[in-house]
Amino acid sequence: MAEIREISLALIDEPEFALRAEIDDEKLDDLAADIKANGLYYPIIVHAKGDRFEVRDGHRRLLACRRNALAEVRCIVHDETSPPPEAVKLKTNLLREDNTDAEIAVWLGELATVHNWSLEQLCRETGRSESWVNDRIDLLRGDPKVLNALGAREINFSQAKEINRCKDQTLRDIALHYATVDKLPAARIREWFQRQQLLVQPVGEPAQPIAAGVSEPAQIGPGIVCEWCGGFKDPYNMVQIWLHRWEWDMVRKVLEQAHAATTSTG
Repeated sequence: MAEIREISLALIDEPEFALRAEIDDEKLDDLAADIKANGLYYPIIVHAKGDRFEVRDGHRRLLACRRNALAEVRCIVHDETSPPPEAVKLKTNLLREDNTDAEIAVWLGELATVHNWSLEQLCRETGRSESWVNDRIDLLRGDPKVLNALGAREINFSQAKEINRCKDQTLRDIALHYATVDKLPAARIREWFQRQQLLVQPVGEPAQPIAAGVSEPAQIGPGIVCEWCGGFKDPYNMVQIWLHRWEWDMVRKVLEQAHAATTSTG
């Protein structure tokens, strides 16, 4: 049974497992200033543990209130008959748009490993499908660099999922470079991976095997190169046209003539 009470900040403990990977000090200062000026809009949800209370939802609000040196804060208090503490924290945080899928993935992983939650339980408590839960837990099994980029908001979930599909570390590194620097969307990343699979070794030049335990470093740079200008920026505006070399030579001549005519008249 939940009740609303004013509780001393000295009796409230931070959550044992916080969802957020990091808390921005500047944003926390902004929140503290807003609470000081306008009061606490939303009570902190806490769980009674003996004579003390543990935060279920409102970790940032608790820290902001401490910065304002408040004596008491309004809380919604849950007891042992309320939903499990981890379920409350998970559901309230899933409703927010500012959490990254990387943070949610780490949180789901902790619930599965630390609290031994099953897939069925994770789906039930989050209100999400098995595929939704599995897709996020798969981020933990994927490339750590991809997970970090997602957590830093350098890429989105669709890009991360597409990059992790590739089993080649070098190609993943290049694709991650395109996603973060050139903002290559997931659909274009998929097309780029597909094009790499179409590139075959010339006849009589078999691929050289790589020694066990040795990985070649990724050469971050031109991967999709414009045949005309030689540039590799803005790769999602590239088009792929299969031509015989002699046909491309004819097209190049036409383009060169058109370029020369435009330059002379300009």
